[in-house]
This record gives sequence, C-alpha cells and structure tokens, in this order.
Amino acid sequence: MVKIFEAPDNEFAVATGNNVNSNTNGLGTSTFDYPPNSSKDFIVTSNSGDPSPNEFSLGDTYDLSWGGNGGGSTIEDAVVIRSDPLSGDGGAIVFEGYDESGSLTQVVWSPDFDLEGWYWDNFSGGNSPGFYTTDQVPSYTHSVVCFAADTPILTRNGPCAATDIEAGQKVWTLDAGYQPVLWIGRTTVIGSGNAIPVMMREGTIGNDRPLVVSPQHRLLIRSPMAELNFTNHEVLIPAQAMISQPGVTAHQVARITYVHLLLSDHHILQAAGALCESLFLGDIADSITAQQMSATQRQAARKLRHIAARPMLTHREARSLVGARMPRARQPAM
Repeated sequence: MVKIFEAPDNEFAVATGNNVNSNTNGLGTSTFDYPPNSSKDFIVTSNSGDPSPNEFSLGDTYDLSWGGNGGGSTIEDAVVIRSDPLSGDGGAIVFEGYDESGSLTQVVWSPDFDLEGWYWDNFSGGNSPGFYTTDQVPSYTHSVVCFAADTPILTRNGPCAATDIEAGQKVWTLDAGYQPVLWIGRTTVIGSGNAIPVMMREGTIGNDRPLVVSPQHRLLIRSPMAELNFTNHEVLIPAQAMISQPGVTAHQVARITYVHLLLSDHHILQAAGALCESLFLGDIADSITAQQMSATQRQAARKLRHIAARPMLTHREARSLVGARMPRARQPAM
C-alpha cells in the first residue's frame, strides 16, 4: 500500500549545497537553508513494498516533493537517516537523497513540531541554526495516544474501566450522546520517554479521581484566552503540555498498559470525570496502533472521515495557553 503524507509548511525545511554536512553547528550537523519558509507544500510518498509506511525507520526510502520560492524539487528514494523525538513535542525525521539535478539534499520533517518557529527562536547573528544528521535517540518509538487501562470511561451503564470496554459498547460523548466503540487497542510499554504517564491529581481538570493518560493524549480545555487566540473557547491540548501545572506530573514506571478507543467520529469522552478525546483517525499513523488492527479493521478505518472534535493545539500553543513558561535557551542544533 502506498501512503501519502502532506506536511504543514512550518513543519519541514531543506538543506542544500554547502549547507549539507556543513558541521557549522557541531560535528555531524547540517545547516538549514535560509529562510526555511521559502520551501512549501512538502509531500512524502511511501514505496509500494513498504510493509509499515507509518514507521519511519532508519534506511527506509520515500519519494519527496516540495515547492516554494526557489522552485522546489523532488527526490526519489530519499533515505531516512534520522528518526528522533524532539524536546517537548513531536519528532524529527531527516531524509537524504539526490534531487532532480543530482545534488545531495537533506530534508527535515518535524511532525507535530513547529520547526519554523524553532528556527527563528535559534536564528542569531544572521546565521541559521543546524540539525543533527544521525540518530540521537536510537530507542525512540512513536508515541501512543490513549488512556491508562484502569481509567473509568463513562458508558451507558455507568463508568467502566477502559480495558474492560468491548467493541460495540456505547460510551458517552459530549456532542452526540452515547456512541458505539468501533475498535479497542491495548498496548503495554515501558512507562518512560515518549510513553511516560502523565498523572493528574483529583480535581485538576474536573476529574473526580486521579487521571492517567499518555503524554500525547488530548484534553479538552475551556478558556476565554483560547477563544481570543484560537477563535474557540474549547480546545484540545496534549496532556504533556500541562506538566508542571499544579497537580500535574509525569512519573516513570516500569510498565504501563494504554488503551485506544476508536469511534466512527472523533469525540470528546468523559474519563474519570474529565473531558478527553477518543482516538483520532490521524493518530492511527502511529505504527503500534496500526499493527494491532487486522486487515479488515484497517480497511474499515480508512473509510472513516474524522474531523477534529475541537481545534487541536500544538505543544507550543498549549503551553502558552496554560501559562507554562517555555524554555528559551538557545541550542546549537536540533
């Protein structure tokens, strides 16, 4: 199966010419072309023989294309040379290959991370920041978006532990009343790094008991500031953006089981009294989730057309909303 990914313009940048393997920002780094926003409309296409196109492993190959003020370019069979998490949110995937003119080119794609914003935060003295071209965190795997197994989800028959919910069972949704669950996935992982549990003390966000979710799981926040800045007083923010707020902590554990709940639409559920999202179809790109589905289930999921139940904020946007201070220290390379 060939899969096509279209990246927002602020989530990718290019290095060409002398910027490739420049080592200007340290050994093993390249320098971003200036300015990063001169490149637009980035498209990544997997190869037909790739059994897991959602998992960008080292050595995987993809076809790339982009446009922009410089005319853009294409690369056939660009190789993934780096696939890492980024501090706070998102990830960094670095592709390398020869463009249509035969020049060695590197492209950085940062899903769920504002690469353009990071670039300007670290632009100094007329010099572009850089990025590492080799894996910095070899153990990295994509994050999961889900509830801890014992989280009580409100169903037609009352609260039910997430792990005990069955396909077809109806759960309460904020916008459409009780809706059936189409699919349930369960994942047991080491509770650290990108899977470290985010724990919220009772009463933190309306929860009537302690709530535990994965760091990327989105929570519903209501705020006049959200309406002012994002044109909607209700927005979804990743749980990890609330870490360091009163009552919110991240705790490393040896193992934790997370549960995914997929509905026909993206919905707001009630979990331990708090309002949290169901599994968003776009997050099924996570390789762990996709691999748990049967071929029939994946085919059925592809027929769904999820629209986000509420605006989804990036980690940076969410941190500004909840009032957390963002670290501003400069760094030599991403």
